[in-house]
Amino acid sequence: MLMIGENIRQARSAQQRSLADVAKKAKISIATLSRIENGKQTLELGLFLTLAKVLDRTPNDLLENDDPADGNGVDPLVKKIAAFETDQRTQLWRELAASRRSQKVKNRRVQIHQLSQQVEELLAQIDFMRDELENVARKLRRPPPPAFALK
Repeated sequence: MLMIGENIRQARSAQQRSLADVAKKAKISIATLSRIENGKQTLELGLFLTLAKVLDRTPNDLLENDDPADGNGVDPLVKKIAAFETDQRTQLWRELAASRRSQKVKNRRVQIHQLSQQVEELLAQIDFMRDELENVARKLRRPPPPAFALK
């Protein structure tokens, strides 16, 4: 069974392209591409599709397995998405992007709420410290109690 990284390497080598050339076009580092090709780094679906495009291969081409008896090497979800027509994949990516944007907005709201709570706490601490400083200042301005008066 060939791993996806090995298929990517074979596709790149067949085109006599360097790691640097493919990595640059995929907007990743040479080290990242090397780790992917050597099976030392996982490959996210978005990057997988980008590499397929850069290498002018279909996702199915990069998922193909030389050993037909072994179909367990590839995640079934990846196979299913790779089998989509272009318009179906486009719609999927649009929906994922919209979902991600929505999640980011929700996360920002949570962060803003947490930040406002922290600001409120800091303001309460400042009020407390101001009161304490005023008490200390008042005590310093008072004459000492009679027991401590100098004779």
